[in-house]
Amino acid sequence: MPSSKRGDIPSFEDRPSKRMKRSDTPLEELTDGGLLSQDDVVYYQKEAIYRLLNTIRHRNQRLRKEVKKMNGKYTILSKYYHIINNWWSEIIDNFKNFDLITKIENEDGSEFNQHLLISVPEMNDRTSGETKALTEELKEKREKLIALLQPILSLPVTNRDDKLLELEDSFTNLNAFKSNLEGENKMLKEKIEDLNQELDKYIKKVDVKKSKSLDRISDNLHDREELKEEEEGKKGNTNSSSSVDGNIEGESSLKEAQAVKYELEDLKVAFSSLKNEHKNVKEQLQKELTNISVLQKEISGLRSRLSNLSEDDLKGSPAYQSVITRNSELTAQLNQIKFNSSKIESQLYDMESNLTAHKKQLEDDAKSQIAANAAYITKLESDINRIRADRDKLRSENNILKAEKGKTELCDEYRQLNESLQKRLDELIVTSKIEMDPEDGSVDDIKEETPDKISLIRKNKLLIKELKQMEEAFTSIRKSFATKLSRYVESDAYINKLSVEKSRADEKYFQAMRAKDALTAQNKILKGSISKQADLIDVLRSNEKRLIEKLDVEKSLYSKLKEVESLYTNDLMYQKNASREAEIKLSSTKKEFDSLKTELFGKQEALGEKDKVISSLNSKNESNESKVHELEKLIAKYRSNSRSAEDDAIDQALLTMTKCQLCNKNFKNVTLKSCGHCFCSECIHNRLASRMRKCPSCNKQFSNYDLLSIHL
Repeated sequence: MPSSKRGDIPSFEDRPSKRMKRSDTPLEELTDGGLLSQDDVVYYQKEAIYRLLNTIRHRNQRLRKEVKKMNGKYTILSKYYHIINNWWSEIIDNFKNFDLITKIENEDGSEFNQHLLISVPEMNDRTSGETKALTEELKEKREKLIALLQPILSLPVTNRDDKLLELEDSFTNLNAFKSNLEGENKMLKEKIEDLNQELDKYIKKVDVKKSKSLDRISDNLHDREELKEEEEGKKGNTNSSSSVDGNIEGESSLKEAQAVKYELEDLKVAFSSLKNEHKNVKEQLQKELTNISVLQKEISGLRSRLSNLSEDDLKGSPAYQSVITRNSELTAQLNQIKFNSSKIESQLYDMESNLTAHKKQLEDDAKSQIAANAAYITKLESDINRIRADRDKLRSENNILKAEKGKTELCDEYRQLNESLQKRLDELIVTSKIEMDPEDGSVDDIKEETPDKISLIRKNKLLIKELKQMEEAFTSIRKSFATKLSRYVESDAYINKLSVEKSRADEKYFQAMRAKDALTAQNKILKGSISKQADLIDVLRSNEKRLIEKLDVEKSLYSKLKEVESLYTNDLMYQKNASREAEIKLSSTKKEFDSLKTELFGKQEALGEKDKVISSLNSKNESNESKVHELEKLIAKYRSNSRSAEDDAIDQALLTMTKCQLCNKNFKNVTLKSCGHCFCSECIHNRLASRMRKCPSCNKQFSNYDLLSIHL
């Protein structure tokens, strides 16, 4: 195994901070043979880091190129997007203001109206050919748009619905086309991503092939088998083996130099062959371009001939005759449609008159019915009020009669009691007179009586006198009670009469309040109907004004349509004559057109095949040029040993990767066995001294026994 020295990835200990130069003396080297050492492992890790940085650098270069292209395209597209957006806004404003366009055309109809759309700004001399071509194309499109919009904006819009349907169909077609383009764009992006991945894989393969540490590992596997055989056969010949190793090293260095020389010669040969192929492809491309220019001239001649057909060409054309017959049929159909339209208009007018008459009759019937219903409702309301009043009156009388009936019954009972008492009193008086009359007894009997009996008789007389006095008092009291009772009955009857009158007055009051509420509700309804009628009157007046304005507009349109119809008839006659002449020309030139068309299709197919060949050759040419460019770069790199800015950036990135992430001043010289992260010994010992025994990157526990010294 030859001693391969690593000069492209030096150590970071003796480098300056800003500008680093390649050292003449090797700082690191791989071992010659035998088992792999710690230095070999470090060398392998650094080469792996370099390979990763190399792939990232290539990706960065590709992305920068794409970003640069996209920035240029974005500036151009944004500029033209603003121009086109302004065009659309001006088109919309022009379609909104038809009078403005007609005034401009009437003032100067012969000149080209440049005020419809904004002009395209002029480009500088520094702009690329692509942007100049885009500006020229925009100018041509602007002139075409003005030529299309100037006559359209001066005419009234006809067949709006058909045009809207056509626009909707075209919009759906554009949406489908857009979806197809999006799918193709997605597929192309996926292809580009696949190509970028393949390019990254190719770069990785090239870096792996150029890796010295991987060659050392593969040779180490082979050397192990050889060492086993040598240890079995040659254990004591150490001096001879050292001399043989020296010879092997010299031979391997010579072989390596010869291999580099052969590789350089192969690259030169490949470069010369690619140059020849490129020259041949350019010649073929020039030939194809000349053929394309000849075919384009022929196509332009055919187009000019088709655009300027003679009368003899059009005379024998059957298509022209069919066009004439079709034109006559269309005119007949147009006349029939006009007749039908006039007939339909008359029928529509009759139907409208009948409709208005029926509508008026229905309105009159509805109004009369509503008035009759209103009168009937008022009559019913008056009947209801009268019935309610009679009901209230009867209720009050019934209540009075019920109250008086109870009182009359009480009075009758009292009278019967009084009569029975009077009868009993009369009977007692009669019996007392009979029993106590002094005239009935004789004096002799009295004399014969005892003195006790005489005193008893005297007492009886006194009692009889008192009884008479009591009877007189009772009769007087009874008379006064009867008078008071009659007065009470009269006052009670008067109170009942007043309560009846009060209830009647209350009913009348409530009836008046209900009538008042009904009148207020009717008043509100009448006010609302009056306001609605006023609004309806205003609306009818405004509608009348609008109808008058529309009638004036229709009259003006009718007069204009009369003028347009006269112009149309004259134009139709002229077009008929022109169509006859064109049909005559078309009939004779159709055959020539068909033959030229077949020739054109054949030439277009041949041109398409040639375009495909040219595109394939162009792609091959571009790939060959890129390969040649890369090979030239490799040759220049092999010839010169000077460092580039990319190498300096890589060295700076490697320097940052080898510095400790905790202090950023010392190199990584200690690794942790528990997790594999690397730091400087000073930071690790400081953390151990402060009892912070967790990895700063992954928080895994470590101790003094997990430390392993390394060298980067």
